[in-house]
Amino acid sequence: MITKEIQNIFEFITFLDSNKKDYIQKYLPICEELEKLIRQRNQLKPNDNYRDKHKYDILQEEISPKFDILLSNIYYPVMDKLSELKIWSGDQAKSSISNNVSSAATNFKSTFESDDVPVVIAYKNKYLNFRRETNSGFFTLDLVFSLLDRHLKELFDYFKDSSEDEFDAFMAEVIECNSLEEAIRLHQENPPQNKRYSIPALNAVNNNGGETLEIDRYEMLTHPTSRKTKSSYEEAIHRIKLLKRFIENNNGNRAFRGAENQNESVFQLVFKSICFDSNWDINSEVDNGRGPVDFTISRGAMDKTVIELKLAKSSKLKQNLQYQVDIYKKANHTEQAVIAILYFNRAQRERAVKILKELNLDKLKNIILIDGEEKPSASNVKGGNL
Repeated sequence: MITKEIQNIFEFITFLDSNKKDYIQKYLPICEELEKLIRQRNQLKPNDNYRDKHKYDILQEEISPKFDILLSNIYYPVMDKLSELKIWSGDQAKSSISNNVSSAATNFKSTFESDDVPVVIAYKNKYLNFRRETNSGFFTLDLVFSLLDRHLKELFDYFKDSSEDEFDAFMAEVIECNSLEEAIRLHQENPPQNKRYSIPALNAVNNNGGETLEIDRYEMLTHPTSRKTKSSYEEAIHRIKLLKRFIENNNGNRAFRGAENQNESVFQLVFKSICFDSNWDINSEVDNGRGPVDFTISRGAMDKTVIELKLAKSSKLKQNLQYQVDIYKKANHTEQAVIAILYFNRAQRERAVKILKELNLDKLKNIILIDGEEKPSASNVKGGNL
């Protein structure tokens, strides 16, 4: 018997198939145009030269409306359908797609009947034909299709009668990089479709055995890592938001896997990995007489901002928020500070929020909470919420 969860997956495949003709005829040409424009834009250095800035702005004016067309006609309808069918639970990292499809596949393997097999094979062929004929993530859905390919393969391979790897052409290529900086730089210089990045430096932190990072092309295109900032404070806010996005949306929380890695040293290491491509001086562990501050962002002596990375679980969090940052600001001759507070569970978050309210700091935009809680992997989910 085909379960409700599997039927939802099949309904989604039918949705893709019913839109295939429009996707190919109307939107693949737009994707090809965007590819060319983005390659031209990525060759420019708008922060270094006014001519490049002028060309960059012109290209961006061409890119934005084309990107909006893909969002309105492909990305939002696809994500709405995934949400409607409870295949996606609404999380930005899209990990619920992995969990839900994998859980549905695992459960179905133990409950299917012989009459179900031809139906499964028919939907497998329908999905494979869609992927072959479109051969695209439409700039906005690369991560989504990468996750679907991986876990639908788990389902459909169980019901195949040959050794042929029918999903091989769609599976993400793994590229080994020396750092997160290198991974994102490579992605920006030549944004590939369906790539995953192995980053030994972060893997070594928690001995995770070669975990890979998937950079969401939509996320990177809509939230570029580098931009022109007018002050050290604005740059500090920008970098902490990048840190938050990486940890919460791009599986950066894997660096904190295991209680022994949930410390400020690892937090600082992850922050360093996103401190690239900046026109500002970003220095760590600067000691100007009253103990080392985590980071400073500056340009000369007149524009400097202190960055402090805190753990919500720290027994000294309230004391540090109340006194330490002011001391650091005075020692570094600046009145500007940005604070990131990392939590690993709901109780820690509630504790941090309570402390901020007690100190009347809960409304400040320069104090940013980051969710570092590890999301359950697909292999550990027993009863999916499909």
